[in-house]
Amino acid sequence: MHIEASLSRALSSGLIIYTILTGKASAIPARTWNTRADVPLDSTAGSWNYAISSHVQNRPARARFDIPTTGSKLDTQALLTLDAPQLSAINESVFDWWYFDAVSANDSRESLTVTFFTSTATAFPWLPSNESSVLIAYVWASFANGSVFEEYVPATIARVVGGEDANSPNSGNWSSTGFSWAAPKDDLSQYEVVISSEKLQIDGRLGLTSTLAPHLPCGITSETTTLQIAPHIGWVALKPDAVGQVDINVKGSRLQFQGPAYHDKNWSDRPFTDSVQSWYWGHGQIGPYSVVWFSYLALDDPSATTYVSSYVARDGEVLVSSCNSSILTVRPTGGSENGARYPPQAGDVPDGFYLEFDLGNEGWLKANVSGTRIAGDGKYYFRWAGDMTGEVSQSGADQNHDTNAVGGSAKTKSLLAGSAIFEQFVLAE
Repeated sequence: MHIEASLSRALSSGLIIYTILTGKASAIPARTWNTRADVPLDSTAGSWNYAISSHVQNRPARARFDIPTTGSKLDTQALLTLDAPQLSAINESVFDWWYFDAVSANDSRESLTVTFFTSTATAFPWLPSNESSVLIAYVWASFANGSVFEEYVPATIARVVGGEDANSPNSGNWSSTGFSWAAPKDDLSQYEVVISSEKLQIDGRLGLTSTLAPHLPCGITSETTTLQIAPHIGWVALKPDAVGQVDINVKGSRLQFQGPAYHDKNWSDRPFTDSVQSWYWGHGQIGPYSVVWFSYLALDDPSATTYVSSYVARDGEVLVSSCNSSILTVRPTGGSENGARYPPQAGDVPDGFYLEFDLGNEGWLKANVSGTRIAGDGKYYFRWAGDMTGEVSQSGADQNHDTNAVGGSAKTKSLLAGSAIFEQFVLAE
């Protein structure tokens, strides 16, 4: 399989330093590891300070794919651990990133996405193959006039600090780029992403505020909770929905709006192209509902399992948080034969997606999403910002759904509308 971004990359040597602190972030370290490969990912330190080198690490990497949990809620330490680096080293074959976005509630053509990568282009081929740094800060901004700004800056070092005893419960700084984030409260109810880049001529902020707890792939279980959405793919939505405030100047053009916002993390202990056959993900607000969806097919999987994770909250109350495949259906929609094909193949470009969430006694949430393309390579990857329309009905799953409308003869509770950001990766030729 050929992917437009090069899969080759020159390797360089270097160290990634990891420090666990016993007190505040300025305290003397209790222990320092020379490389992150030596770090126990199941450690429960009071706080941590990761200094991540820009160089590829020529050593095996281990990933954290579960966390210890008690009861149905995360304690503070478990919560903060979710936003820490999840790999013991950044070698040529692994990836770990922090993703933030927001889309306007009034005009879904307006959006902002910021991603902090620790990865090579070999592990995630949509990164620039000509960069030697594994630390890339990326920004996408879309405007009401249809224009899209897309740029990146490589960092010389990245620092991720957090924990109950740290000065900041969670923060990240991709040094020399002007990109950073911080969460000032232990409950991670607020985030602020700041960009101040003279090189890119962009300056401003994205604020996220929400009291919703993180969404884990299968919800929270007693003793141990998985962080895998599918084999080798870690994912957690730290802010499944938030009020986003964007005020940013991009090369003299101001982008200012309020709307649905979101923050998650993805990571893996092997290259993206070794795992993914297809990947449908998205989030948004539709009426009083906050929704997140993830539907995934693994590459070369003889069982043809559909891995899903679904999340629905209404007015702050969580109705669904599950990886049960019977609860969520995601299908591409479109007028062309290939656009709506499922399972999809590389090059398929849907007009949008049809979603069904089983809300139990609440009925079924059925929605269509469609929008404007804001990122992608034209074949294997697409991201859109757009509109959601739908309804909650008492009917069961509609296997013969109308992809151009939602509804029918079923008893309907309400017609709903909102904004969303969603994406597709398809690597199967």
